[in-house]
Amino acid sequence: MMPRAFVNQPLKPGVTLTLAGPEGHHFARVLRVRVGEQVALVVTGQGYLARVEAVDGKCGEVICRVQAAIPSHEPRVQVYILQGLAKGDKLDFVLQHGTETGAAGFCVFASARSVGKLQPNKALSRQTRWERITLEAASQSQRDRIPSVHYADDWQQACQWVYSLHPQRVICLDEQASAVSLAEALQNLPAPKTDCEPCSTTFIGPVVVLAVGPEGGWDDQERQKFVEQLTAVSVTLGPRILRTESAGLVALAAVMYHFGELGGADV
Repeated sequence: MMPRAFVNQPLKPGVTLTLAGPEGHHFARVLRVRVGEQVALVVTGQGYLARVEAVDGKCGEVICRVQAAIPSHEPRVQVYILQGLAKGDKLDFVLQHGTETGAAGFCVFASARSVGKLQPNKALSRQTRWERITLEAASQSQRDRIPSVHYADDWQQACQWVYSLHPQRVICLDEQASAVSLAEALQNLPAPKTDCEPCSTTFIGPVVVLAVGPEGGWDDQERQKFVEQLTAVSVTLGPRILRTESAGLVALAAVMYHFGELGGADV
């Protein structure tokens, strides 16, 4: 697998870039890249092929020369996960595997049945941890974007986050939902465009939000708010009850398959 790094400066063919800090250390001392080896550099959703020109293992620096833009690895559909705050390392699991599966972003929401809320000082450190998890997962899975991660301390903040995405569909996963399937909830959404440039960094598909409750699920007031304030469609994933850390991932994979992003039939 080609080494991959996310960078902050503009890139184009012919530009020389020095990787230092954590990325340089990882390339030089962990991956031990060599002169002449090809690597991928990613900025603002666009990947570039680059050649290693020099390696300083002592300082942990690698000099690369950009060669050409490469086709995007990003899904054409944007799927965001609104995840109820859960205990232990369950959120780490959701963030890691959700990133690998193609989620565009996450919002961790302290819902009514979440066990406690994060104190401000702990929320900041947890946010830093979550961002590190998505960065590592995005690099490992050859993503061209690092999914955003937010924390909502109450319903109003979660609602504002959803509004900011301008989604075409909000889907609330609920074990008490009527017999509406996920496939039915995805009907009539616009199909992703297929005539764009392969290296385009512009999203060309619909925006979908998946809402997943914590261990105790949603309470009745939240169910009502999802419908009244977010025009959400409540769906069931079948007769089996899924854990909070697996429900969103199952739904995410199903949405990706529906839109042809996991080898499924392109709608």
